[in-house]
Amino acid sequence: MGTGTFSIRSGAVCSLKYSLNKTDKLRLKSEFEQVREHGTRYVSGDCVLSVSGSPDGRLRCGVVCGKKFSKKSVIRNRARRLLWESFRLLKPDIAICHMVLIPRQGMKGRKQQEIQMSFQRLLKKARLTTD
Repeated sequence: MGTGTFSIRSGAVCSLKYSLNKTDKLRLKSEFEQVREHGTRYVSGDCVLSVSGSPDGRLRCGVVCGKKFSKKSVIRNRARRLLWESFRLLKPDIAICHMVLIPRQGMKGRKQQEIQMSFQRLLKKARLTTD
């Protein structure tokens, strides 16, 4: 196997640049608070993006989805999964920062491609993409 790829069952190959590691996620309450207090907010119909500088020099992201979004955990978890997948796919093109994503009501019932395009527009608005 070559560098930068690994094999997954039956010969399918996946690139490491599209992987999502634990180190790519904001975990601590203090990290979320730092982004909320010192960051800049960008809003779209699907989600809110809060961005601040990265003290550790890494691109890291967190997703916050509370009961205000939906009482049903199935819907909240789907929103989280869609946002994490969008982040994972766009990660190679995003500048180094810490960001927090908060889904909005407009996201319910939308497909992955629509969420990803909306997230990409937010990143361009925040001038975080290398495109």
